[in-house]
Amino acid sequence: MSTADHSLLMRAIEAHKGGRFAEAEAGYRRVLRRRPSDADALNFLGMMRVQTGNVGEGLELLRRSVKSQPRNPHAWTNFGNALTASGALEEAHKAFSTAAELAPTMAEAWFNRGICARRLKRAEEALECFQKAVEYGPGYAAAYEALARLLYRAGRLSEAADIYRKWIESDPDNPIPRHMLAASTGENVPERADDAYLTEMFDAFADSFDENLQDLGYRAPQLLASAVAEKVGARTDLDIFDAGCGTGLCGPLLEPMARRLIGFDISPGMVEKARARHIYDDLVVEELSSFMRARAESADVIVSADTLVYFGALEEPIAAAHVCLRPGGLLAFTLERLEPETGAEPSYRIEPHGRYCHQESYIRTVLTNAGFCSISITGDTLRREGSRQVAGHVVLAVK
Repeated sequence: MSTADHSLLMRAIEAHKGGRFAEAEAGYRRVLRRRPSDADALNFLGMMRVQTGNVGEGLELLRRSVKSQPRNPHAWTNFGNALTASGALEEAHKAFSTAAELAPTMAEAWFNRGICARRLKRAEEALECFQKAVEYGPGYAAAYEALARLLYRAGRLSEAADIYRKWIESDPDNPIPRHMLAASTGENVPERADDAYLTEMFDAFADSFDENLQDLGYRAPQLLASAVAEKVGARTDLDIFDAGCGTGLCGPLLEPMARRLIGFDISPGMVEKARARHIYDDLVVEELSSFMRARAESADVIVSADTLVYFGALEEPIAAAHVCLRPGGLLAFTLERLEPETGAEPSYRIEPHGRYCHQESYIRTVLTNAGFCSISITGDTLRREGSRQVAGHVVLAVK
């Protein structure tokens, strides 16, 4: 490549990194007019076309790139990512495998191959790939998380705990492995998940949250909305707060009952997804208890679908909800069920998946002590966790 062509390519890459896509595309295409088989220009232009939504053209450009320079593992990785975006998982798997063969210590290639293998239901291969990604990328947080979660799903909890320990050694300030190590071992369990853990976890899941919950048969919003509708009848003049609104799955179900519908969540990523639904009258990024305590007697109904599962001790959020509700106001929420056991029974317990489950008797006691009455707690299935149905509580109480 001539000095002029190399300079042109570098300027196009800088424009690409800066989000100036039209300028970048013009630069890449100028290089390709002079050098139609330039692997780098094909690779970067292909990546950009996929990035901007033209997956078909991006795939063709990336295919030409790996054909022109078949020993470039980064190009094979980009090609695999584009194939994954198009749904061609088998071909993507081959592309990632080629990248890993060309660069055996390239953590990203092993991680992407592992993701592909997992989606193809090849769990043992996925485990091996994630282990390689962790080995070659000791700071690769996504690889640690993917490996630990796959071990958990396989019932290999002590191995999952070991991965969380290694992750903490690699990144001691990361709240996710700290919380999940406590969940995996039952040691040093906090009374609730801390704010940093919740923010980081849900921001990371925001883009895929709805799809993942659909795959799990998630029912909490429907169960709560049905229970609330039965309680309030035909009213359409209620000020309703959606506590821990997430991506807004409850919003469309609550809107017919609401004069004003307010959502709040600790995750900015989740709130942005909820905002895109154009259903809520207002959306706020704030911790749940703080938000409610600052708005005394301002809500007729507070709904919280699978948010209090990140609290072990329920006294603070329940008390905050009591402050926030008007007299006669309705609190409705779901929790995961802690089955009664013989001997000394805990009020709540953290589970290896990182959420808390609660005893029905404890829930009643907390609500009564906070000043609620007309307490109704019914059992239902909230979702699946692996092959297991998650038993839950659907709770209604009146201030």
